[in-house]
Amino acid sequence: MINPLDLYAKIESLIGFDAQYELLYQNYLEILNSLHVKRVLDVGCGNGKFLKHLKENSFEAFGIDRSAKMVERALALGVNASTKELNEWETQSFECVVAIADVLNYISPLEINAFLDSVAEVLPKGGYFLCDINTLYGFEGVAEGVMCQDNGHEFLCVDATFTNKELLTKIVLFEKEGSLYRKEEGSITQYFHPLSLFKKLTHFKLLSTKPITLFGEEPDKTLLMFQKR
Repeated sequence: MINPLDLYAKIESLIGFDAQYELLYQNYLEILNSLHVKRVLDVGCGNGKFLKHLKENSFEAFGIDRSAKMVERALALGVNASTKELNEWETQSFECVVAIADVLNYISPLEINAFLDSVAEVLPKGGYFLCDINTLYGFEGVAEGVMCQDNGHEFLCVDATFTNKELLTKIVLFEKEGSLYRKEEGSITQYFHPLSLFKKLTHFKLLSTKPITLFGEEPDKTLLMFQKR
């Protein structure tokens, strides 16, 4: 079975959330420019579009992602990206780390503290970590449900169910090959993290929160800014 993250890379263009993500990117850039940092690591960099923004704004930026297909797409934009793991970087390598668009929601509650420990390792004291998390509305009012897309050559069905603070998204993609269709499928789990989880962290102080409305009528994301203690 295909890596679910690589499958998501294949369906990204069919989903078509470019305008919403561009708005999210601009919120991050506004904060980054106010922090006067230069060396930035983008964790879960995806297709590299935010890395391109960083490069165009004179940041020294690097990206990592667990999807080889996404990294390939990012490299095509002329940015620095790889499948290197977070814990493979030297300590205090960056002034700021960002994790944009659901990255933290892909991490289970049992693993979130270990992830934050790894983020802290690559930052000096006083370094910054910016990320966003989905609100309950983001899961219940936006993400849950069924979506289908058909462009004549590909047929996509996404079925997302939110129960017990977890969103299970089942993906089925049919790609036309001659007179037949090839089927690929996979599933992705995302987890709701309450804001209270981030208010008493060992390595980070929560400096600010910002509600973000991308897809619905009320905030579906919260942008968090931390500083390493």
